Amino acid sequence: MAVWVGLFGGMAFAQTEPAGRKSVDFVREIQPILRDHCYECHAGTTEEAGLNLGVKAKAMRGGESEKAIVAGNAKESLLFQLVSGADENRLMPPDGNEPLSEEQIRLLRNWIDQGATWPDQTDIVDPKLQRARKHWAFQRLAQTTVPTPQSKDHWSRGPIDRFVRRKQQDAGLSPSKPADARTLVRRLYFDLIGLPPAPQQIDQFTLAHSKDPDSAVRNLVDRLLDSPRYGERWGRHWLDVARYADSDGQEADMDRPHAYVYRDFVIQAFNDNMPYDQFVRWQIAGDEFEPENDDAISATGFLTAGPAFKLPDSFLESERLLNRYNELDDVISTLGSGLLGITVACARCHDHKYDAFSAKEYYQLLGVFHSGDRVTAKLPSGKEGFFFRDFDHKRRTTWLFRRSDFYDREIEVPIGFPAMLSSGADADEYWQRAKDAYAQIGEAKSTLQRRALADWITDTQQGGGALLARVFVNRVWHHHFGKGLVGTTSDFGVRGDAPIHPELLEYLAKEFVDGGWNLKALHREILTSAVWRQGSTREASDQRGPEIDSANHLLWRMTPQRLEAEVIRDAMLAASDTLNLQAGGPGFKPYIAPEANLARNIKGEGYPKDAPDDATTRRRSVYMFHKRLIPYPMFQAFDRPDLMTSCAARQNTTVAPQAMVILNDRFVRSVARDFAERLVQSPPDDSLPAKNDLRPMIETAFEISFARLPTETEIETSIQFIESQTRARTERETPDPRLQALTDFCQTLFGLNEFIYVD
Repeated sequence: MAVWVGLFGGMAFAQTEPAGRKSVDFVREIQPILRDHCYECHAGTTEEAGLNLGVKAKAMRGGESEKAIVAGNAKESLLFQLVSGADENRLMPPDGNEPLSEEQIRLLRNWIDQGATWPDQTDIVDPKLQRARKHWAFQRLAQTTVPTPQSKDHWSRGPIDRFVRRKQQDAGLSPSKPADARTLVRRLYFDLIGLPPAPQQIDQFTLAHSKDPDSAVRNLVDRLLDSPRYGERWGRHWLDVARYADSDGQEADMDRPHAYVYRDFVIQAFNDNMPYDQFVRWQIAGDEFEPENDDAISATGFLTAGPAFKLPDSFLESERLLNRYNELDDVISTLGSGLLGITVACARCHDHKYDAFSAKEYYQLLGVFHSGDRVTAKLPSGKEGFFFRDFDHKRRTTWLFRRSDFYDREIEVPIGFPAMLSSGADADEYWQRAKDAYAQIGEAKSTLQRRALADWITDTQQGGGALLARVFVNRVWHHHFGKGLVGTTSDFGVRGDAPIHPELLEYLAKEFVDGGWNLKALHREILTSAVWRQGSTREASDQRGPEIDSANHLLWRMTPQRLEAEVIRDAMLAASDTLNLQAGGPGFKPYIAPEANLARNIKGEGYPKDAPDDATTRRRSVYMFHKRLIPYPMFQAFDRPDLMTSCAARQNTTVAPQAMVILNDRFVRSVARDFAERLVQSPPDDSLPAKNDLRPMIETAFEISFARLPTETEIETSIQFIESQTRARTERETPDPRLQALTDFCQTLFGLNEFIYVD
């Protein structure tokens, strides 16, 4: 009997081995241990301490320290010493990683003692690529079988519900009761167009819902999808991904007076239900598909939307080069995380540590955009635009900058696309197809590399199209439910979250692509489902839900969602009946207190100190001029992103400045007064109104604000508040005390959770 003692996790243990132990199988027993615990740092192009455990020759050679594997002698092998804890100061894997079990340590010891047999043809040259080939997100789209409806299932309305219901049943959960008509109509309006329903629209839906709930929901969804307000609502979601703003950012933060043409393209594309694959292709290379089309060229604003500023020649060459490659990095990073849900920026300096995305592939993508830049120039119609354009038809030489050293120009890289998403045609073939297709239009004025990339990224069979579809479908689900089926909306890589409902995500992505990348059809399927129409209250929910599934992964109820900053502002304007629905064109600059602009090194015109509060500045918030270094205070308080980088999901904080904005902001007070004037519908006088006069105004205010009528308690409380405020303002000799008191009441409604949350 052989006895050995080791240290494992700070504990001493003894292991007895029989003299005639069986032979350890490297492929079946050892390689999985190395893959799960060691390859992350010691395989492929990642060889920390010079050690590679994926390739036999390299593993046996060892790293920078002593030999890692001494065949026939585990005790002298550094690999065994480190994983067994013989050296307490260098336990491997390092802190934060799952240590090897006693059984795994025993297998490694026996394998080494038996001679460390490593069969030929079993090397793992690139373990990350091998893992990527099996990773769920990087597979081709597959047909999924929709669960068969149960005979007693009267809840499900379609395939989505059947997938969800099956998981609920497995967990012993029941779905919530459907939300009532008034809750649903408000939810639908805010979800699809970002505005509250008017009282007449509430009444129409409530009546239709009482006769046929399914038909009422379907008809309203169709009407809202046909509204021009739909594109303004859902275009805003995309502008977050595209990191769109109307200024350069950086220190000077110069205005971009023509950036809005990209914003208008996005809104119109959503209203026109442009197929998503075309939407993506145009944003990468619209000018190389339809060079005479204003919209196609404006769409490339996606590439120009990030922070950037062209440094003058007076700056040092090194500063100008760094600035240039920072801007290209922004484009590539947004392309990766925004469209494909993969993080790529780290490959600027080294191969991605977890995903099969190399530094070479990073610079191959950079080469696609290296031959062009953002420009302010005329569109085919003669209108000014701000878009991306290649310098000419010649491809600029691109190098692999090791450790991001842009003076390292030894290794040239050709055009290429990520191998982990590719099968069949390579980048050169896509490029040749792009040249052949463009030849039918005329002589190319650009390299056509971007067109090749656009075709690859939307190709579901040989390129990135399958992942592109999954990422976008998940984004849509995220905005409808407050959380995606994949929690990490911009990271579908091996370190991202796994989908909670993988078969449902696959079904939706496949249907989306097979249906012509039709976004409005996707909306219809989600919004007419029973799972989306569930109630959110405790009374409507399964009481076991919080214990079984506190995070609501199984969707046993609807989760209330806070409105975004822009929608809160728009809802206030709608309540006051002063919302200007003028669409498109240059953005408006609202009033921002001059003290909010202090200590800003802003170049150019600066921000106006006397912006008016009139119809020109009471447009929808999506048309507000977004100056990166001078955020609108109300939006800043309610978590609007600064859009320096692509934003996948907005933060949702609850902080004191939000209450301060509702109480003190000049705009909020102004629209609250307009809301009050709407309620009285006549010039106010200084007399104290009777209780019966206030009741109809309070009922109207509640219906406008919350899509419901107030309870008797709420009416009494509101009357007492208005009377108290009127007396106080009369004593202070405030002009129009009744109107001011009613304004106080309206401003209070704006601050209630029920106003800024849906459900």
